[in-house]
Amino acid sequence: MKPAARLRELLADSKLILAPGAYDALSARLVEQAGFDTVVLAGGTYSNFHYGIPDNGFITQSELIEAGRRVTAATNIPLILDFDDAGGSPLQAYRGVQLAEQAGVAALLVEDMIPATKHFWTPKTTGERWKPKLQLRSIEEMSNIIRACVEAKTSPDTVIVARSDAMSVGGFDDLAERLTAYSAAGADMLYPVGYPLLDLPTLSAKVPGQYMMVTVRNPTFEQRSQLEEAGVKILLVINTVNGAVAGFREQLDLVARGELLEGERGGAYVPIMEAIDAAEWARKARRYGYA
Repeated sequence: MKPAARLRELLADSKLILAPGAYDALSARLVEQAGFDTVVLAGGTYSNFHYGIPDNGFITQSELIEAGRRVTAATNIPLILDFDDAGGSPLQAYRGVQLAEQAGVAALLVEDMIPATKHFWTPKTTGERWKPKLQLRSIEEMSNIIRACVEAKTSPDTVIVARSDAMSVGGFDDLAERLTAYSAAGADMLYPVGYPLLDLPTLSAKVPGQYMMVTVRNPTFEQRSQLEEAGVKILLVINTVNGAVAGFREQLDLVARGELLEGERGGAYVPIMEAIDAAEWARKARRYGYA
């Protein structure tokens, strides 16, 4: 079964779907090996890990598609790919969706904000995050982009997710109006950023549909049940990527202290070799006559 068809199967089930964040092919393999059904690659995560820059509209559509291609080549679970503004126009969105499908992407997140107006992070010790005036595309413009994404699909299983940041700009009424329009344009799922997770029944009563949400804290099993009851279908747990930074810092601290690093007790690179199943490549090498 192709990943997009598998995602549709998951969406047809009543259970909450957790989608941990990954930042490259190897971390996506770890998500799969941990038993999760889906993985998400966020644009901000890709910017952070591959270029060492913040998520302020620096990366291009082609870079996101190539990042998705590398993940899907290394995994079998559905990939949810952050597609930013899908290139910024209906025609760019149309072509981009087809290229993303060719790359094996199962779902695309398309946002109504203008990428260059995203928040700029600053440490809380110096105050809250500084936000320039977040700008959203008009409802008509975003609806046309969503419509182009939907009509561009070569597979009916590909999932188009309409993300809106209207809650922080125009409030509930603006958010509801936008999501209604995006749904009418053909979006398969709705993603209201900044809307309280457990208040989703209020929004879904006004705008029916399947909802994707994001959490900044890994929910407990009890909280997951509450989210499921509230109507959350896919929950993005992107903060998993913080563990990579924390773990690498711990390794560097061990280097500074002259202590053994992770994996050195059982042989160099063992954790990585196990994660990529290097032994399988060794078996192939013997099969094809390598000495």
